[in-house]
Amino acid sequence: VVSWFGDDLRCGTCQIQPKVEQSRIDSEAMPWSVSGIPRGTASLIPRDGEDRVIYGGTPTDQSVVQAIEALKDAGQEVMFYPFILMDQMAGNGLVDPWTGELEQPALPWRGRITTSLAPGVAGTTDGTTAAEAEVAAFFGSAQVSDFVAMGNTVTYTGPAEFSFRRMILHYAHLCARAGGVEAFCIGSEMRSLTRIRGANGFPAVDQLIQLASDVRAILGPDCKIGYAADWSEYSGYQAEGNLYYNLDPLWADDEIDCGVISSVGK
Repeated sequence: VVSWFGDDLRCGTCQIQPKVEQSRIDSEAMPWSVSGIPRGTASLIPRDGEDRVIYGGTPTDQSVVQAIEALKDAGQEVMFYPFILMDQMAGNGLVDPWTGELEQPALPWRGRITTSLAPGVAGTTDGTTAAEAEVAAFFGSAQVSDFVAMGNTVTYTGPAEFSFRRMILHYAHLCARAGGVEAFCIGSEMRSLTRIRGANGFPAVDQLIQLASDVRAILGPDCKIGYAADWSEYSGYQAEGNLYYNLDPLWADDEIDCGVISSVGK
């Protein structure tokens, strides 16, 4: 499990990026580097009122490769699980898409990432092309060819964005650099994101299908690729008197080998 950090429940303005606990001291033997970002320019994990970091930082690429190699040398099968932690603190002043009020809850669950105003809230973009554009901004435009392995790190040469595609494709390339993994999860518990409706269908589900294909191109036919749905997301949902099986196209896609039901406490 390796984490990057999100900063907004509104998918169109949410950035997903690696962060560090401090930027002053680095290791000579293994300097911190993730997706081509050195420690000195990486964003910092927020701190609480007692000056303690609220999370541990993203591990350096080299250590992730070492961990995968060590597990494989020990005869273990490896499932790589990229994880989003939301790090907005109290007093963030961000519009809460679920209420329209000028304050998002502190350290919310990633499953609450949605449109600029959530479905059911007056003024929501749900069901429109504007919702599709917000989802597209969250996933970004990073491509498989935008990543280059350099030693035990992977650098990034694509558009200047901190997006979900950048995170997932980065780690697919890093897992390939480590000799591959037995399974790779392309996301987890993005319940509200996968329920966003565009003008026709569910754009985040379409994005996940494309992402599965791209990860397959990197990790090959032997890696099992899956999505870890929240328990409340796995089999569909009801809204406005209708029952939607929004994830069915993902589960039916040729590149998806397994669906995982996640029941982690919120």
